[in-house]
Amino acid sequence: MAQNRAYEVLYIMRPDLAKADLEETINKFQKAVNESGGQVVKLDEWGLRTLAYQIKHLDKGYYVLMEFTATPDQVRRLDERFKLDENVLRYQVVRQE
Repeated sequence: MAQNRAYEVLYIMRPDLAKADLEETINKFQKAVNESGGQVVKLDEWGLRTLAYQIKHLDKGYYVLMEFTATPDQVRRLDERFKLDENVLRYQVVRQE
C-alpha cells in the first residue's frame, strides 16, 4: 500500500462566483480529499486577488491554498476533479518535502 505524503494545492476560482458557490467548491475539494482516505491539514483562503495575466478574459481570481496528506493515486484522482471543475481557473498540486 502506498504511503501518505504531504501535498499542497493552490487553486484559483472564478471571481464572479457567489459566496455560496465559493464555499461549495472549497468544501467539495476538502470532501474529495477526506473521502479518498487523505486528510486536509490546513485550509487558507487568500481571497480575491489580481492575476498576473488575464485568464479567460478575467483579471481577478479567488485564491485558496489547501495543505493535505494523500497517496499518489489519490492525488491523481483529485487532479482530475480540478481539471473538470468549471469554477477553477488554474491550480497546481505540489508535493511538500
